[in-house]
Amino acid sequence: MRDHPYAPFIDQVHKPAQYLGGEQGQARKEWEQATCRVCLAFPDLYEIGMSHLGYKILYDIVNKQPGLLAERAYAVWADMEEELRRRGQSLCSIESARPLRDFDIVGFSLQYELTYTNILQILDLAMIPLRGRDRGEDDPLIVAGGPTATHGEPMAAFIDAFLIGDGEAKLPELMREWASMKAEGLTRPERLLRIAKLGGFYVPALYRSVPTDETEMLVVEPEHPEAPFPVRRSIVRDLNDYPFPVDGPIASCETVFDRASIEVARGCTEGCRFCQAGMIYRPVREREPKAVIDALVRSVEEAGYDEASLTSLSTADYSAIAPLVRESIEALAPHQVSLSVSSLRAYGLSEDVLDDMKRQRAGGLT
Repeated sequence: MRDHPYAPFIDQVHKPAQYLGGEQGQARKEWEQATCRVCLAFPDLYEIGMSHLGYKILYDIVNKQPGLLAERAYAVWADMEEELRRRGQSLCSIESARPLRDFDIVGFSLQYELTYTNILQILDLAMIPLRGRDRGEDDPLIVAGGPTATHGEPMAAFIDAFLIGDGEAKLPELMREWASMKAEGLTRPERLLRIAKLGGFYVPALYRSVPTDETEMLVVEPEHPEAPFPVRRSIVRDLNDYPFPVDGPIASCETVFDRASIEVARGCTEGCRFCQAGMIYRPVREREPKAVIDALVRSVEEAGYDEASLTSLSTADYSAIAPLVRESIEALAPHQVSLSVSSLRAYGLSEDVLDDMKRQRAGGLT
């Protein structure tokens, strides 16, 4: 701790544990042995970011691959921001306390529009040029994914590449390709073009916005002749190819959802036109019931949670929801762990399953 970049002032800020790492379950890989390093920078506070399932999945996938390294960073409270700016100290990653500008890639998740300014805060505190056009050959690649990446034009000036769709396969592919291109000595514009050709990536520098006569709205069209158009969404066809992580970092201070949450399915069968998530996460894909139950039990054993949760866009639409809930309760019973089920419709569970949940140490329904 004496050698940590934050050591001279960390005692002056609120909840210092959220900036120091050292959590049980965090990955520590050798920096020099990695061919490509990504910092997953969540544009919200630690207690929110640590509850985000997408980052848990990507963190686990990357760190299990040889030669690839993933660490984390989060947006900071105002007191921490003041100390960093006053001392000229760069924002550092959680695991190794390295400045974010030392990473090959910095990845953000665009969960909703109000976090956009947090991305600018993180980039500024990391001393990385805000706008993509101002970044040089040695600056990190700035990538963003998540729900609002599907309409990321408001952030196009600040993001080098938007990952559209599922990231389980695409993020490791991007990291290997970025490392390979740097080794080849390609220029940054050449690298960005090759990223666009991987599929699933929107690279704003290769496109332009133009007004249409019919609507007077701005639309995007290719400016580079080799840029793909339209950009096709990346889809993981079988979630079971990417087992849900069970042994990731355990928060060192209180989080919004302090429990073992397992994604049982992705997508939604209803197709409501007003629902953003229902549109961008289709088609529906389910995890095998046994894989879900195994992940629940192992997560509880690894982390010591006293609550577990089954979650998806519409958990009631899971094809085997009733037996899954019943068997999950039975599997968790020896651990004295409560089970909650999120995102249920009113018709979600039958009365006999609800009775089972009442008899056990069950949690709530959402």
